[in-house]
Amino acid sequence: MTSKARAAIMTSPSTDLEIRQYPLPSVERGCILVKITCCTICGSDVHSWTGRRSAPTPIILGHEIVGQIAALGEGATHDSGDRPLNIGDRITWTIMDNCGKCYYCREKGLMMKCRHLKKYGHDSCEAPPHFIGGFAEYCYITPGTCVIKVPDNLSDEEVAPANCALATVVAGWEAAVVEPFENVLIQGAGALGFYAAALARHYGCRRIIVSDVLDHRLEFIKAFGATDILNVKGMSDDDTIQAVRDLTGGFGVDCVLEVAGIPSLIPPGLKCLRTGGRYVEIGNSSPGADFTYDACDIVWRRLTLKGVHNYDARHLQMGVDFLAMSRDRFPFKDLVSRRVSLDNINEGLRIADSGEAVRVAVLPELPS
Repeated sequence: MTSKARAAIMTSPSTDLEIRQYPLPSVERGCILVKITCCTICGSDVHSWTGRRSAPTPIILGHEIVGQIAALGEGATHDSGDRPLNIGDRITWTIMDNCGKCYYCREKGLMMKCRHLKKYGHDSCEAPPHFIGGFAEYCYITPGTCVIKVPDNLSDEEVAPANCALATVVAGWEAAVVEPFENVLIQGAGALGFYAAALARHYGCRRIIVSDVLDHRLEFIKAFGATDILNVKGMSDDDTIQAVRDLTGGFGVDCVLEVAGIPSLIPPGLKCLRTGGRYVEIGNSSPGADFTYDACDIVWRRLTLKGVHNYDARHLQMGVDFLAMSRDRFPFKDLVSRRVSLDNINEGLRIADSGEAVRVAVLPELPS
């Protein structure tokens, strides 16, 4: 195995990433060194790159990662589902490393809010082991990370976004307590919206309404279970609310998932709920996402508003299992429509920022 490897480094926002070499670390007890085969570009990567979201520098962005085990530290013998691990196995893993011992990990069941949290693609890469992000040839996985062996019937590109987008949506629908035959509204037809629609169909929802401003995405999301689409570009909030009520017998939907990351969608989204409905906010994960709403409406109509940020290990396992059992039902392989090499990472980021592709894959071994 080589002693050095390459990574794409962001040194400051709104500038091109640059390729650097770092020495590969020795693999300590409980750790795993992974040769990255695919990393998809998440919206949060784009937000960090453009400066819309703060990030420490230098940093290796990227967290929707799949790779092959290159080296196993002593004691790293099984994945989180107790499946044996061997050199060459394909794995994905949770976006975070948590301690498992602090107040939030043990007392409150919030591993994603661990007081000693480390996140792949979110922390500075300046100090060894350096390789803690996905836009690189290798990634170093530490012991508090939950690792999942990838089923043979899933391609790298199908499973990579599960590490963030799909697992987060699984957590979102769990928070919404979605039930069969309910009507739901999904605000946003990005990657999270596509997975949300497919899961809603899988859960047996009746009306699966998706709103967005891009026609090509709205047409495509029908293949993922959407029963109704709304292009809200140019529509007033009142028109959007009325359209949703018209589709639900005048009552409104049981649940709303906001996955577009636009705070102005929250007030009309709450108005789209029936009395007693549940609203789950996922998309607005950068500071400054302010909105104004009449709390009286929440009280009088007995609404529930929940925030979901990241996920628990079980949600990633559920996501991978869902992909494996339903890949013939939904065209997950088509969510990745553009591919770039590590050398062309900046082109990939620009494509992702344009909204042209639902997901762009960075393939380290793809020729430049």
